[in-house]
Amino acid sequence: MKRTILLLLCLSFTLLNAKTIEATYKISYGIFGELGMAKTTLEFFDNNTYKIKVHAFATGVAKVLSSGKEEFYESSGIVANKKLIPYKFTKYSQNSYKKRLKSYSFDYSNNKIILEKTTDRLQTTYDSNLKPEKTWKHESSKEETTFFASNDLLSLFFNIQQIVPNFEQGCHYDLKAIGAKNGDLKIFVPKGEEFNRLSSALQTDNTKFIASINQKIFSSKNGELYISLNKEGFCNKAVLKDVLIFGDIVGEMINFEIKES
Repeated sequence: MKRTILLLLCLSFTLLNAKTIEATYKISYGIFGELGMAKTTLEFFDNNTYKIKVHAFATGVAKVLSSGKEEFYESSGIVANKKLIPYKFTKYSQNSYKKRLKSYSFDYSNNKIILEKTTDRLQTTYDSNLKPEKTWKHESSKEETTFFASNDLLSLFFNIQQIVPNFEQGCHYDLKAIGAKNGDLKIFVPKGEEFNRLSSALQTDNTKFIASINQKIFSSKNGELYISLNKEGFCNKAVLKDVLIFGDIVGEMINFEIKES
């Protein structure tokens, strides 16, 4: 479930033309069926600020195996020239025995980002009568990241159509985003036979490309995600190819709603 969240995040593209946009996605995996769900909400406020929220959670067998895994992501900041500029990015995850929070604060004047981390782990101790007692162990730390980026994972994907000039075959872009491993994320559009495989997997004539987060997800090499954008600029399907021996992890939009204030 932990690695699946990166797939869910890559389902979050949009145009900046509404006060509130909500989308719900279902994640499925080969013969195992549904793995999880995610709800993404993008809100714009009258003072030219924004907030993105993602709530992702395991369902079915995945929920049991992950001890009720849930993750919450949030990006907040300002809107300038129809582009999201994050000031804070947080990631909170929890299950029945661990809670973890990472909070990133953007300091644009000094080109640095401060990361604050807190972790709570459930521990079992025994008294003199060998009676078990459960307590939570709390840890916290504060540090500066080793690199600076002007986007987090959420703002990057909502800004993608402004950051990437075109999606023609053969185009390749190296990007940086807080929340990705070492900040590295690649966007590319293959050509030739590889582009045909991309089209076959997504089964659409819409804009399509591959996002690589440069790490393994469920033994899928480099964590390459096949992604399709619909006519509104919103991702309607993403495929993580060739995971272990059971096939593909597929994320599909099942609900999409725009609310004007």
